[in-house]
Amino acid sequence: MSEEREIRILERSSRELRVEIVGEDHTLLAPLTSRLLENEDVDIATYSIKHKLMSNPVLYVKMKRGDALEAVLSAATALAAEYDEFLARYKSAAAIV
Repeated sequence: MSEEREIRILERSSRELRVEIVGEDHTLLAPLTSRLLENEDVDIATYSIKHKLMSNPVLYVKMKRGDALEAVLSAATALAAEYDEFLARYKSAAAIV
């Protein structure tokens, strides 16, 4: 059930990352940011959307230690697994095949 998203790296250094995620909104960025903040190596994880209808969200991550891109990939992978598990349980409970 995965769909690929266009992601533009706007800025990347050894500890910081700023990426634009095309076509997304708070639905993805809020849980992704929350998951990032659960990582003790993440110092800052936030996002902004300049205009809901006319701009894409920009995610900003600053690390205490470690690679910001790896932290984002790890958080996104964990969320995807969590959502896949929820979907499987929902289908099972609802008897949807």
